[in-house]
Order: sequence, then C-alpha cells, then structure tokens
Amino acid sequence: MLVGGIEGLSRFVQKSFDKNALQLFGNGAGIIGLIPGQSMEFLVGDAQEVYDEQGVLAVHMYYPHSRQADGGSMVEVTEINPHSLRFAGLMNEPANGLPLTMAGPMGMVKLFVRNGVNIVQKVYQSYRQRMEQLGTIGKSVEVTIVHHANLKINSLKQKNLSKIGIDLPMPWVIKDFGNVSAASNMIAFLRELPKMKPGDHIMFDGFGAGTYYDVFVVSLGEAAE
Repeated sequence: MLVGGIEGLSRFVQKSFDKNALQLFGNGAGIIGLIPGQSMEFLVGDAQEVYDEQGVLAVHMYYPHSRQADGGSMVEVTEINPHSLRFAGLMNEPANGLPLTMAGPMGMVKLFVRNGVNIVQKVYQSYRQRMEQLGTIGKSVEVTIVHHANLKINSLKQKNLSKIGIDLPMPWVIKDFGNVSAASNMIAFLRELPKMKPGDHIMFDGFGAGTYYDVFVVSLGEAAE
C-alpha cells in the first residue's frame, strides 16, 4: 500500500492578496510504502468534524460538494468509478471571488487549538485504556507526527495538552517547508523514521480547513525498518 500526502497550495496563493497565506503556504509531497499489519499496526484512533462557522479559513474549492450535510457527516464520498473514490469536505469559500482568505492569527489559533486539544485528548485516553487492556501500562507514545499549520498553533496545542498531563514530543518541520498542508505529516514522519524502532508507538495528528481532525496511534512493525 502507498500512503501519500501531496499538496500544491500555490494554486491558491498565486492570485491571493492574503498576507498570512502568502507567508505560510507552500507545495510539498511525501509518500510512504507500507504492508498493513506488518509495517504498522493500528491501535486506536478517532475523527472529528467541527465546522468553521465563522469562515476563519475560506478557500475556493476545485472539487464539487453539494453543501448539504443533512445532519450527518460533512464529508461526501463519491464513487467516480469502481476503482476511484472522491472525498469532499464542506468548506467556506471566499465571497469576494478570491482563491483564499484567512482570519487573523488569533482566529486561527482559537479554532484549531481548542478543537485539536479535545480530539488528541480523547484519542490519548483511548490509547491509555488500550495499553491497560494489553497489560503494557508502561508503554508510551514515542513521538507525535502533527500537521504543521503554523508554529503558534502547534506550540499552543502542545502547551495546552501538557497542562492536562499529556506530554507528547512533536518535532517541527514548518521552519523548513512552511505549511504544506496534507504533505506535512508525511514529511515529518519520513524525517523522524530513521530514529524509530520496531514496536515504537507513533501518534499521527492531522487537521485542516473545514474543520476536520483525524488522530490515531500505530505500532511500528519490523517491516518499517
């Protein structure tokens, strides 16, 4: 199986006048090959959708969405053909026709930090419960691979988690790549991979516009070397 994170954010910023986006956003790609159950074994995980009601981040979308959630998930899954699925998340789009608009830094921080801490805390508690069930209470998450939105968001997220007793190492790549969105988790993982050992428990924390969060913990297998 190939798992990749690829992002070409230049398609949004080429015609944008948003100073935050122009400073932060970049292009990037990272792809890993794995054998399910051998390279990685899933332990716990969860997903969370918290719609950005205030339009803190609005992006012109290049995929269709009916904009009907009907009280259920905001993610629409469309079968393009028997071998292809398209996942479209409901998002805010700029009313002025621009490709991209963002609120000030504090608006972004409030949206992503508050909700991000909640979902990570939920998954971490599930992880501790799973370790108790397996009789490996002393086991811990070796490293957390996070989406790198901006340094303030990630730093405050780490600080607020620490306040509730959850201390998770979060290596940074944003100073080298900027916000490369979907690619940041893969790039961060590939950079940390040489330091990892079979049996290490790794948390992946992905979040983005919409607002959508996917957090899970895996155990690395021998095939990850």
